[in-house]
Amino acid sequence: MDHGYKEWGAFVSSDLNNWEHLGSALLPDSKEDSEGVYSGSAIEHDNKLYVFYTGNTKNNGTRKSYQRMACSSNGCTFTKSEKVIETPNGFTEHHRDPKVWQSDGKWWMIVGAQTIDQVGAVNLFSATDLGEWEYEGVFYSAQTLDQMCECPDYFQLDDAEILVVCPQKRTSIADGNENISSYAGYIVGTFEKKDKRFRPESDIILLDDGFDFYAPQSFVDEKNRRIVVGWMSRMDEAEELACPTAAFNYLHCLTIPRELFWENDRLYQRPLEELKMLRKKRNRLTESSAAFVSDSGAYELHIQLVNQITPLEISMNNGNTVIHYDGRSKLVISRINWVSGQREQKELHVPELFEIQIFNDTSAMEIFMNKGEKVFSMRYFCEEEQRDISYKGLQGNGSIDYYSYQEEV
Repeated sequence: MDHGYKEWGAFVSSDLNNWEHLGSALLPDSKEDSEGVYSGSAIEHDNKLYVFYTGNTKNNGTRKSYQRMACSSNGCTFTKSEKVIETPNGFTEHHRDPKVWQSDGKWWMIVGAQTIDQVGAVNLFSATDLGEWEYEGVFYSAQTLDQMCECPDYFQLDDAEILVVCPQKRTSIADGNENISSYAGYIVGTFEKKDKRFRPESDIILLDDGFDFYAPQSFVDEKNRRIVVGWMSRMDEAEELACPTAAFNYLHCLTIPRELFWENDRLYQRPLEELKMLRKKRNRLTESSAAFVSDSGAYELHIQLVNQITPLEISMNNGNTVIHYDGRSKLVISRINWVSGQREQKELHVPELFEIQIFNDTSAMEIFMNKGEKVFSMRYFCEEEQRDISYKGLQGNGSIDYYSYQEEV
């Protein structure tokens, strides 16, 4: 939990709800990844699973990064290739998180990077056989990528080409426990194959407006859905040290899988249909105000608003997490910080709010607004018995469906 050890674990699921841990898959057990098996991506090819990751090493405190590949025929046992990709000239060893895809008869790989001038960048490589990779130059770089770009992703969705980036800025660029600011966003543009560059056609757009969302990666499933999963953490050092889940030997978690859609010239994110399998019973509320107690820390709220022009407030987990809509365009979401004990909030501009879908777990909450037009993710912590839910200001024909995930007794 001190970020000193990094490996890949193997997990399997038949429904994207229930997951089985099969143990370790990639260990930091070789010279080129001795200080950690860092993140990356995976592809299926010729009935085999190929994973691409960053091997991190340090020699007398000096970082050296390698982009590596490993192959598996069963998804659990991997053989690492001896071939590695070293960092190109002109870049620091903050070079990581390879994403691989195939198009036009070639394999492409992008890697998050930092120039020697400390500007974020995304590097491009290509291959014909997954073995020999050629450096093609800078895929994209701009001052808006801050001092480093992590966890890049590229994909096409309908008629849009999307580059996902995670700009990062440090108060000190040296290795160590510096204060870090970071976020995840996407850029609409065009991958110009001729000059091997990504040409932006938009600014960076936030993927998630919440407190805790970072390093998303996407894939396409057998139903041809583009699914994305993010990392629910942007905690600072003090928040990690005080994180209550440390008692259970973990700090962070992943978001629920979300399906991506391209609508109204922007990305929409919606919870997968499979999540409806978690619903055990429903209670519909239509009163203007009400209060009740959840039967567990895991539940779903589905709020339908009709001509809501007066303030609406929804309080969950004994007021630890609160949503307030002013009835016009301002949506405020807040939580109590577990270090300071103070309430902290973020304000969103939502000119018309007609739907809110909330997935609440025992220490995580994800909020989808207007069919996924905006998404808000956050961690929160309260005592297990503090599960009261209340609301006030529901107007007209609006309704709130409470779905319990607790089995009937």
